Amino acid sequence: MSPDHPPMRIAEDPEGRLAVATVTGDLNVGSAPAVYQLALEAIHRWPHVIIDLSGVTFCDSSGFNALLRLRRRAQESGNRLSLAAPPTQVARLLTLTGAGTVFPVYGTPAEARAERHDQDGGA
Repeated sequence: MSPDHPPMRIAEDPEGRLAVATVTGDLNVGSAPAVYQLALEAIHRWPHVIIDLSGVTFCDSSGFNALLRLRRRAQESGNRLSLAAPPTQVARLLTLTGAGTVFPVYGTPAEARAERHDQDGGA
């Protein structure tokens, strides 16, 4: 992945309580380490990280493993990791592996934000 096309960009919610990490392109052996590192830094900085997968065009086992490892790291640190807008291939992987039961999965990042807002009592 070239430096002018990062595999992920992170945007902080205006209230500073969560971040949306948007992944674009292939989530594969080439990009998964960078995505993992950037998302891990976000997990340590914000209590809730939403990974927006709407821009993912392909996900191999390395990319899927990175998502699973991130979920475990978020859980270990007492933070929350949600997935939003997984493309068909990733949604199928979540279903086939049973991982869809351990990740909060939303249709859009806005739905994930709304869920967080509701959990915080509208704060």
